[in-house]
Amino acid sequence: MPDEYRVLHVDDDAGQLDLTADFLERADSRLQVLTETSASDALERIDAVAVDAVVSDYQMPDMDGLAFLDRVRDDYPDLPFVLFTGQGSEEIASEAIARGVTDYLQKEVGPDQYTVLANRLTNAIESREMAAELRRSEAHLRQAQSVATLGSWWTDLESDDLHWSDEVYEIFETDERTASLDHEAFLSYVHPDDRAFVEEKWHAALNGQSYDIEHRIVVDGETKWVREQAELAFEDGRPVRATGVVQDITDRKERRQQLRETNRRLQAVLDTVDAAIFTKDVDGTYRLANDTARELLGVDDGEMVGRTAADLFPDALAEQFRADDRRVVETGESVRKEEELPLPDGTRTHLTIKSPIIDGDDDVTGICAVSTDVTDWTAEKR
Repeated sequence: MPDEYRVLHVDDDAGQLDLTADFLERADSRLQVLTETSASDALERIDAVAVDAVVSDYQMPDMDGLAFLDRVRDDYPDLPFVLFTGQGSEEIASEAIARGVTDYLQKEVGPDQYTVLANRLTNAIESREMAAELRRSEAHLRQAQSVATLGSWWTDLESDDLHWSDEVYEIFETDERTASLDHEAFLSYVHPDDRAFVEEKWHAALNGQSYDIEHRIVVDGETKWVREQAELAFEDGRPVRATGVVQDITDRKERRQQLRETNRRLQAVLDTVDAAIFTKDVDGTYRLANDTARELLGVDDGEMVGRTAADLFPDALAEQFRADDRRVVETGESVRKEEELPLPDGTRTHLTIKSPIIDGDDDVTGICAVSTDVTDWTAEKR
């Protein structure tokens, strides 16, 4: 909340303005009171200076308090407006409320009325600020959900009353927002082959287990993938409420499938090459190996991927491999060398070329190596 609240007080009695300003500023140090003796001048002041609230008398010569309220509401519909008048009546109060006054207070004798007025002003200003912050937060949430293809939902488990945010309706591609929703209505969208799985996980969540699943939905005959997460609230051991999110992950699933297919084809090509080919993370962990590399080391794919040179070679040789890896990562340049490798079928001479794997930001994210057996060629040359 701001450290200062700017209040515009409008009254044709200059003495009343001074008295009210003095008491309000003493009642709450955050209040800074500006004054005008006519409604027309006050309208110009509001347009020129940002104010947090307006206090107005009712009976004024150029424009009464209700007409002034109408003018303010035309341009500032949520600006706190307090009618503070000595010409009070139920009729005026009722009319003021109908026209959108924030509060109504009749002038009395004594200083206590200013304490009441100060409290009502600060409460109204703070309520407006909180409402504005809530609107901003909701707008940011809607924007974030839209960008992430993410929606939120909540349900009363006792009444089975389910509510979706606008983003969920968009994910499920339905405009039936006036129809009542419940668990069965949700299940009607779930792919028939996934309903038993979803029901099993939901019943487990009702018994206290976590709910974080991926499943298919059917939308206008098309299949989409979503991820569902939920938090359940329990009272006396029984579930009473649930809140959650649902995210459209169809594109992610399709990309993963395409990547798996690409990797499968790449692996098939690499396995035909009569040279050991493998990739590593920057920390030296093997991530891919072709048939030749696995055959040379006498291991299968499951035994090589996820391991490091220290798991497969003697300490001195493993340290040399690590040094070569660090050089590739730190310089971003290839390393080429001949080396003697102790392999299951004996020591063999290999020409190994290690090159950096570079991403779109020119950062080294891994190492690719090609190691060719040159034992016979080297022997002939000698």
